Amino acid sequence: MSISRPGPWKKKNRGCRRKNKLKYKSLEQLFRQTASRLSLSSCPFLEARLLIQKAAGWDESEFFRQLDSPVRPVLVRKLETLVRRRLSGWPVAYLLGRKEFWSLEFKVNRLVLIPRPETELVVEKVLSLPLPDECRLLDVGTGCGNLAVALAREKPLARVVAADISRRALKLAAENARKNRVKNITFVHSDLLEYFIKRKLQFEAIVSNPPYVSESDWEKLDPPVRDFEPKRALVAGPTGLEIIARLVSQADRCLRPGGFLVFEFGAGQEKEIFKLFGPGWSRPEITKDYSGQPRVMSARKTTESESRPAG
Repeated sequence: MSISRPGPWKKKNRGCRRKNKLKYKSLEQLFRQTASRLSLSSCPFLEARLLIQKAAGWDESEFFRQLDSPVRPVLVRKLETLVRRRLSGWPVAYLLGRKEFWSLEFKVNRLVLIPRPETELVVEKVLSLPLPDECRLLDVGTGCGNLAVALAREKPLARVVAADISRRALKLAAENARKNRVKNITFVHSDLLEYFIKRKLQFEAIVSNPPYVSESDWEKLDPPVRDFEPKRALVAGPTGLEIIARLVSQADRCLRPGGFLVFEFGAGQEKEIFKLFGPGWSRPEITKDYSGQPRVMSARKTTESESRPAG
């Protein structure tokens, strides 16, 4: 849900500043008032706690230990900056500089998309596939590295490659791999699969959460998404299918026979995506998200024996 923008901030005189210092008798009072200010959010008390923890540099347990303690003015000032940004539409993840995905914590900034819960379906699908333990996995458009790191953690013997067209995104993804103590990942600068096609590299599985929003749909996105998350990582082009079409076409050259392509897509795109898979593919399948909407497409590249005409 979008959050309304507050009116212009007016400077207070010194007397008012002194009064502000006495305004909160305890952290609990500050916490409740902050939650009240964030009441248009879907989770005001959670957001209030997270922003206070960010301003104070506390973890959750320290926050609850401090509830009855007096509030320092420096905490009030830092929190006020965060709350004003939140009220102006900033996503909480960007304010905190982190987001949880697959029970792992990832650093995020405005150069990369914020990981969504539904993208975990890509991880679940890959883990359900008949892949060898020492398979080669490629994450295309890795962003903050959430898919690559999650898969590398779940498949420690796999050789995971994370690719992105943004070098700054790759730097952040590498930092997240170190943060989550994952070592079986290599980071490659590539425009989709161009790097791998030139070198004739192939994988048992290719995964992606590609841009799939159309230009017209981008205008309709919630302001926190449209105004703060990187448009390049969201918008594919006029139809929204431009990047997925390239991905499917290129994946045919980068998958080993019997390999799998798994990717996320947008609402209502499944029929057009099915048309992208030619005779070299078998078993295209759709996985629905938690709201029952088609969300993840998986397809297997046929083997030589399957492609050979019968008889």
